[in-house]
Amino acid sequence: MRSPRVPRPGDANMTQSKQEDGSFDGSGVQIGPSGAPGAALTANANNPYHRAAGIYERSVSLPIISAIRRQEARAVSDLIARYADPSHRALEIGPGTGFYTLDLAQKFREVVAVEDSASMADILRGKLTAAGAQNVTVINQNFFVMETDAPFDVAVAIGVLDYVSEPVAFVTRMCEIARRAVIFTAPRRGLLGWCFVAANRFRGTNVYCYDQTALAQWAPDWLCTTEEVGMKTSLTRGLTLVASFEKPEAVRPLASQRP
Repeated sequence: MRSPRVPRPGDANMTQSKQEDGSFDGSGVQIGPSGAPGAALTANANNPYHRAAGIYERSVSLPIISAIRRQEARAVSDLIARYADPSHRALEIGPGTGFYTLDLAQKFREVVAVEDSASMADILRGKLTAAGAQNVTVINQNFFVMETDAPFDVAVAIGVLDYVSEPVAFVTRMCEIARRAVIFTAPRRGLLGWCFVAANRFRGTNVYCYDQTALAQWAPDWLCTTEEVGMKTSLTRGLTLVASFEKPEAVRPLASQRP
């Protein structure tokens, strides 16, 4: 079964909205590094770690990155646990080298991990083999061109929208595939986000930041929740937004709200 059509740049419901700092306000499309709209739909060469998966493995172990990821992981894990069901299927987009993949494998009947970097996919397969995780299928393919033969219950994309120039199309496709919930992270517009954008420009990479209040417009029929994490203190806002879109009929009441 072919996946539903993905909105394309130029569609009536999509607008361009580039910010002076190179970030993105969450309402439309920013031109990708190739200079042509729609480039991210076929390949995401903008992600620097696709060219050097080993560098990615080393960079995420740096103390400052580890501290940011610990805050992120707590929020992401809470959302995964909220929708975890041992009879359900999960789709992980851009798993990288598998920071969240084993957690998903323990909580869902089946996990399909779609990674468009061949070197990262190889590292992930090795980790899954070593861990004995037999319910995970790793596909080395771009998310925008993959076809599905059955729906997923939950779709997860952590650390992916940092490098995606067309977030509306990306998240719309996630919502088309997921029956229950969509979970993703994105850099937040603000001082820390601007620093993140500037640092990546030195290595020729575009990073996109997003406005928290605009995210809900990406899927107006779904319930949107966001949490700021990553270097968040009493003096600074968070670097990262951990967001979820939930189908209203799929929302479970919190434990404190259950009879």
